[in-house]
Amino acid sequence: MSRLFRFFETRVDPFAPGPSATPPKTVWPFLKSHYGNFRRWMVWMALSGVVVALIETGLIFYTGRVVDLMDATGPAAFWTTHGVELLFAAALVLLLRPLSILFNRFLLEQTLAGNMQDQVRWRAHKHLLGQSMGFFQNDFAGRLSNRVMQLGPAVEDSTYMAFEGI
Repeated sequence: MSRLFRFFETRVDPFAPGPSATPPKTVWPFLKSHYGNFRRWMVWMALSGVVVALIETGLIFYTGRVVDLMDATGPAAFWTTHGVELLFAAALVLLLRPLSILFNRFLLEQTLAGNMQDQVRWRAHKHLLGQSMGFFQNDFAGRLSNRVMQLGPAVEDSTYMAFEGI
């Protein structure tokens, strides 16, 4: 199991060099500046989220279908008439649904969550290292370090919630 975790956790290097310019001052360009290493995996996150959503809504549809089939067929002939279809649906519910949810969770929790926080914090820290002494004299050290520490979870939460909304 740890190899599976490691596989997803190492898909993105949070310490890979990023843009060396000053970070953008507005929200969307700032967020997009941190998505570079994650772009390929974000496509998979979106696709797996859509697959999970389709399966979940398909279950609601299929529940209605089973009720309609039971009403039309009657209890005596229901299993003999629709047994193969029910076994196929059970296989989807017992295999495909958990695997798709697991894949989606691994992408979001292992690939995105920790790595994006580390990447944003690392880049913010490197940006602070390039500042002059006057920059630090005009602000409290605790306030600066607090911004660096809270910036990672803020960017990660914004991105995570966008994929959860899918």
